[in-house]
Amino acid sequence: MTTESDLRTFREFLLQYNAVTEHCFNSCVVDFSRREVSDKEDLCTRNCMEKFLKAGQRLSMRFQEHQMLNMEAQGAPISVSAAASKM
Repeated sequence: MTTESDLRTFREFLLQYNAVTEHCFNSCVVDFSRREVSDKEDLCTRNCMEKFLKAGQRLSMRFQEHQMLNMEAQGAPISVSAAASKM
């Protein structure tokens, strides 16, 4: 059974994916005179997508660290796996 929350999360993922794809395409693909994507355009789109993925990963890690610091400040116990990931 798919919950409303799961559907909302999936919808947000698709919206973000489409936004990144459109941004990278508009930034990198400039020559429409031939059917094939040039090597330069291909490399540009790959680098663009990689940057967005790495930025998202980094943001997620920083958010997790921030949440753990907030929990520590409030005196909440931290699980063993969470403490291990801090090291």
